[in-house]
Amino acid sequence: MYPLVLDFVKPTPGGEPVYLQIIKQFKLLILQGQLKNGDEIPSRRMLAAQLAVNPNTAQKAFAELEKEGLINTPPNAKSVVYADESMFARLHVELLEGQISAIVAAAKGAGLNRRQLVSMICMDWDGET
Repeated sequence: MYPLVLDFVKPTPGGEPVYLQIIKQFKLLILQGQLKNGDEIPSRRMLAAQLAVNPNTAQKAFAELEKEGLINTPPNAKSVVYADESMFARLHVELLEGQISAIVAAAKGAGLNRRQLVSMICMDWDGET
């Protein structure tokens, strides 16, 4: 039996496309261990209703998750999570890349240059902060 309600935050309109927000949340649930390999997930309609989004938006998110290999939907069957060790590694790198982009943007906003940011990262890496 799959969870009828996933631990999702309702997407916010106006910024990043809603289907991408749904995809990111699926990935985080996988990384956090809330969704595991082989887990059945709610249908597109159920997820759309839970998040109060258009069913086409949920369908677009599912299609992208299938394309990325994170879920599998056999004909006339429920969608299931596909997350092996290589997928975990890929998701961790993807998450880290997003965090790095946010750090770089924040550093630029604070007026730091590349050398200063790299120095801060090296100090943190070496445990000097």
